[in-house]
Amino acid sequence: MGREANLKILTPYIDSALKIGAVDNYWFIDMTRKRSDHELIKKLSAELNDKYPGRVHLYNSEERGKIIDDKDKIAEASESWETFYSFLRRFNDNDIIAKCDDDTYYIDVETLKAAYEFRWNNKKPYLMHANCINNGLTAYQMNKKGIFNDNESVMYPMGGLTGPLFSHPEIACEHHEQFTRDMLANLDNINKYKLGKNIQFCNRVSINFIFMLGRDRHELSKITYQDEYDTSCKYPQRENRPNVIIGDFTIVHHTYGVQEPIMEELKTHVGYEKLCDILNSGDVKFENKPIGTQLNATTTITAGGRNIARAWVERNSYAIKDVKTGRYIQIIDCEGGEGDRLFLRSEIKRGATDIKKAAIFNINIDKDHPVELNNTTCILRGPTGNHLCEAAFQSPAFFQAQYLNNDITFKRTRGNKFTIHPSKDHSYCLKCPSAHENLHKEQPSKAEEIERLLQWSKEVTDQGYEWELVPLRSNSNKTVGMVIHRPGNFSRVANDETFASCLVEGLPENRVSREWIWMVKDYIWEMIPLHNKENIYRIKLVADDKPDMYLFYDEDNDILITGGGGDEFEFVDKAPKYLKNVKTGKYVNVTDDGQVVLQSSFAELAMCPQR
Repeated sequence: MGREANLKILTPYIDSALKIGAVDNYWFIDMTRKRSDHELIKKLSAELNDKYPGRVHLYNSEERGKIIDDKDKIAEASESWETFYSFLRRFNDNDIIAKCDDDTYYIDVETLKAAYEFRWNNKKPYLMHANCINNGLTAYQMNKKGIFNDNESVMYPMGGLTGPLFSHPEIACEHHEQFTRDMLANLDNINKYKLGKNIQFCNRVSINFIFMLGRDRHELSKITYQDEYDTSCKYPQRENRPNVIIGDFTIVHHTYGVQEPIMEELKTHVGYEKLCDILNSGDVKFENKPIGTQLNATTTITAGGRNIARAWVERNSYAIKDVKTGRYIQIIDCEGGEGDRLFLRSEIKRGATDIKKAAIFNINIDKDHPVELNNTTCILRGPTGNHLCEAAFQSPAFFQAQYLNNDITFKRTRGNKFTIHPSKDHSYCLKCPSAHENLHKEQPSKAEEIERLLQWSKEVTDQGYEWELVPLRSNSNKTVGMVIHRPGNFSRVANDETFASCLVEGLPENRVSREWIWMVKDYIWEMIPLHNKENIYRIKLVADDKPDMYLFYDEDNDILITGGGGDEFEFVDKAPKYLKNVKTGKYVNVTDDGQVVLQSSFAELAMCPQR
């Protein structure tokens, strides 16, 4: 569509927001890439400031104007988000800052002021994000509520990154068409798209319309290249602060680059142009309206430096061990880039003899299905079929809809031992190569490295290449005492070196591939007060990508698990702090070997519920 077409739709909403006092000030940030756009926002900012004197501002225009006709300098400047985030230094602790994409094609102006107030009244979350048409996380939540009914957005974007709207742009187009059709029929239909609740989450989110706290500006102003990752993942995870979807404040984000060709073809912008004309014709009178403001306090729960967490495995989680060598497939971190763009990337290789170092895979043994790397965005990618031997590696599930074309077949040979094949061609088998004996003599380290590689090969014996699947389900839904290992130098790499461990036997480390997502999660808890019961709570895991999970005592196995419903716990927010299970009268504690238990004697915990 281009910036001019985008701003033609966005600017009237900004005008209306200024008119009813939903925003105090508005800034145009000049990060344009061509002269016509540069001149356009100068013109628009001047026009709006004439209408609302002293409330509309233009930032970075003079600096941009000096390089706007130099393609090389513009290309270099456009690689970084530093211009915007350094701009945040001008604010103070009493400010709320909203960042809005220029292809925002609808804003529920009447609830914008309430969204700002909600952000001000709840300081614990790191980011708050609008309920957004064409955003992976919010599309999932709308599907869950029955607002959208397609089969694709029922899937949560793994780690919060990309998701089915990237793989299937036509679904995003259908969402746009449904929304504009409903709104053009009756403006009150905006109420159909409200989630009716505010949702806390610990995942990445595409930052289409976010609310930030002025008091976080010192860290935010350091952001350069990875703004979406830093703001929604790296910084909040370091500070144990979840993010929030504001369920009743709705906006529309028009398009991502991968969606643009089909949206151009289907002319999804036309409905928004019509809607903008109706809403901003002068016939519609805007007024500030309330939104739902319920938000419970969240906290970590620790004892002796160990966080109470949901164990990071599922019912279908396995470690994969090479039968011949007894070595597990593991995740290996490697460095890439350099300077301020140094980052970690991960490879899967055969290597570990200790299950604690094994990678965790989610596998459906009985059905051809993609093999997921647990708690990542990746699946095991099959061969292209062009060679006798091809490298086996992980690949983002939603990139080019890889999840639709990489089913894996497990053929049982004996017990828990299997051969592993791409479903589309069983003549390939997953294996590790053997280095030549001369290489072992002359360059043993190189030979060893070769033999750690994974490959799809047609060069296997009739018996195939056996792998043992070691089930991890015994720890599924259990709570464990998790130690989070954070790097001493938070800024050494652009992504995050954080991982977690636990002494519970048979549970591998919580070490996922170094992607641009939360590295460790499922350890932040929501405190839900019970009406008419002072100091009594249900305790819910902050995990919007899972069914509701509450802290629950499993009497049969004498362990604390995460399950439906949840037990009642007594908590008094003053030292010494504790959690007492109401049903048993016992106290929650974490043992030295990482077990979460209920005990008769008093146990002090570190907790600080805030909202």
